[in-house]
Amino acid sequence: MKRLLDVIGDLRIAFWLLLAVAAIMWVGSLYAANNYALFNSLNGVRVQDWFASKGLTAIGSTWWIPGLFFAFTLLGVNTAACTARRVMALWPRRREMPAKRFAVLLSPSIIHLLFIGMLSGHLLSFAALTQERAPVSEGAVLDLAGTGEFTVKSVRHDFFDGTSLLADRIRQSTVEIAVMKGGVETTVPVKFLRSVSVNGALLQLDMEKKKKSGKPIVQNPADENCNKEHNYHYAKLLEETRPQLFIVATRDPGLFVLIPGFVLVILVMGWYFYQIGFGRDGKTQPNG
Repeated sequence: MKRLLDVIGDLRIAFWLLLAVAAIMWVGSLYAANNYALFNSLNGVRVQDWFASKGLTAIGSTWWIPGLFFAFTLLGVNTAACTARRVMALWPRRREMPAKRFAVLLSPSIIHLLFIGMLSGHLLSFAALTQERAPVSEGAVLDLAGTGEFTVKSVRHDFFDGTSLLADRIRQSTVEIAVMKGGVETTVPVKFLRSVSVNGALLQLDMEKKKKSGKPIVQNPADENCNKEHNYHYAKLLEETRPQLFIVATRDPGLFVLIPGFVLVILVMGWYFYQIGFGRDGKTQPNG
């Protein structure tokens, strides 16, 4: 077992795997740039479903995706083996050193384990994500991503005031929805950059600019903005220029792994580097 771990957990293998991951991601970015519409359709869709419906039909452009997953899997196995080797070598020495010293030496292994957990969180996000999107209109009854039915009570746009350089442009949009919590109907506001959680799903606002219809808006030549694209001028009195709002409901189990993982990695790494960088007298300590 030790010999197997020595081979699988070799740091040289980790180096080449990291290099392979970087190279595959770079190649993938070139394919994505040349076929944006195809890869943009992956957003909000489980990767296995997308690959079965669209990826296989364009395998010449999507071949790198399974390669990337395979490389990350090998990197996770390599990291696990490397961590096991280090812990197996360190654990018998735990009684020979102070507890704090042992904790410092164990910290890199803890970070490696957290890294593996975060890789698993990313896999969950790719493979178990549920996301649905629906246009917003007052009175609409929606049921998205298992949220249960909720009703759109009102849609309100707040505009910059007339003294602002952004006068008559939309500053914020608010969609008030009625949800059932504990058998009681509660009104909850959903705004841009202010999402809400409903029955385990995250509700966010999205928008699309409406296409031009009819004749273009006549603008005053004296207006310094008269040559700007009129779709950006969401005037209060011009309903046809206001964006179409959407509610996006996302149920992502990977977030419950990723966010705590990031926090713990930052805390453990901060504590580790502080301990190896400064002793009690403030002088630099050698890295053990």
